[in-house]
Amino acid sequence: MKIGDPAPDFELESNTGEKIRLADYFGKKKVVLFFYVKDNTPGCTSEVIGIKNHHTKISDRYEVFGINQGSKESHASFCQKHELPFKILTDKGKKVAALYHATGIFGAYTKRITYLIGLDGKIENIVEGMGAVNHISFIQSLTSS
Repeated sequence: MKIGDPAPDFELESNTGEKIRLADYFGKKKVVLFFYVKDNTPGCTSEVIGIKNHHTKISDRYEVFGINQGSKESHASFCQKHELPFKILTDKGKKVAALYHATGIFGAYTKRITYLIGLDGKIENIVEGMGAVNHISFIQSLTSS
């Protein structure tokens, strides 16, 4: 995927049990969609807390969703433990991760990649790399845009 491509639509269950459909946000709010490896690992926890720390500054303009293959129960516990103000979506089978080129070697894991999806449903920005710092910095940059 590249900047300007249409963001593939999907519907996934969130940590709250709510069904989230990406297309429901088109024309209403930009979406930050971040894929991460696993709940409760040091790097992923650092990433979600970094995003949480900037969430109040961007939540009026951006809807934020995390995605990985963990269960709804794992995500609910993770969100509660860290008081996350955004939803984490369950991607069983990593089907959405595959659509967004967010799977590692042979699809063995979900890799760290963040997408900014515009009001028109197209990809506006992509941040890749396993280190959490670049993803947090990108979220921070949205506070000034």
